[in-house]
Amino acid sequence: MRFIDFAAAAGTLILLVSSGCGYLPSEMDKEKKDKDRGHARAVTKPHTVSCKTPARGFRQVAFDDLYVFTGDSEQPFREAENTPAQYDVNAYVWGFDNCMEAGQCEGGDRYWLIGRGPGKAFTTWVVTPQYPRITIQSPCRNRLKIGKRYRFSFSRGELVGFSRR
Repeated sequence: MRFIDFAAAAGTLILLVSSGCGYLPSEMDKEKKDKDRGHARAVTKPHTVSCKTPARGFRQVAFDDLYVFTGDSEQPFREAENTPAQYDVNAYVWGFDNCMEAGQCEGGDRYWLIGRGPGKAFTTWVVTPQYPRITIQSPCRNRLKIGKRYRFSFSRGELVGFSRR
């Protein structure tokens, strides 16, 4: 009887440790994040206007149309070449990197924008290298909320306004 109890306890412990509650590895894991600073794929679009500037009403582009999927495991997506100079896109704020912790606050915090909605539990949404995201740098910490959807306006590679959707 003791062997069965021990086997059940060991099995439960193994399941808890190995399952990770459904967590998938993310490019934004702390240990990897420190290694990837300045990585060529992490192109940041700077916020160049006031945090109170609303989305401009440029031609709206679907999030997935901003990227081309390459099928390459090293660089699974890249920006599409036919992206207009000025456009609006709807996106969710997935996460941010506090600039105070990084020691560089010249352009503000870095935020990751994703196109797909979070479903019912935003805390389990994971961005992996296979899914595109837009990285912006903005001082608008009090206005950009994790898990919320916004309309972002971009002009020539810079963020020029956003509005809550």
